[in-house]
Amino acid sequence: MDMSVFQSVKRRGSRALLLSLTAAALAACTGQAGTPIAPGTYPPGTPLGGTCKAGLYTCQLPLASPVGAPCSCPGLGAASYGQVYLK
Repeated sequence: MDMSVFQSVKRRGSRALLLSLTAAALAACTGQAGTPIAPGTYPPGTPLGGTCKAGLYTCQLPLASPVGAPCSCPGLGAASYGQVYLK
């Protein structure tokens, strides 16, 4: 086997491992509601969600927030901003 082929395979394996570790670390991250709304101040029957979908990132919110409200997930370098979803 040629050394350049071996080094290329090794580099790809290192990248895959780094991406996997990064994804696993961010999967446990907790998001933040953009504008916290006190429970009971939104109209009755307002659907509540606990997941923030922000670009490439998806994270759990510590408290249920109205669906469609702004939120953010921690990301690599800077936070990503998105909206609250049911699941």
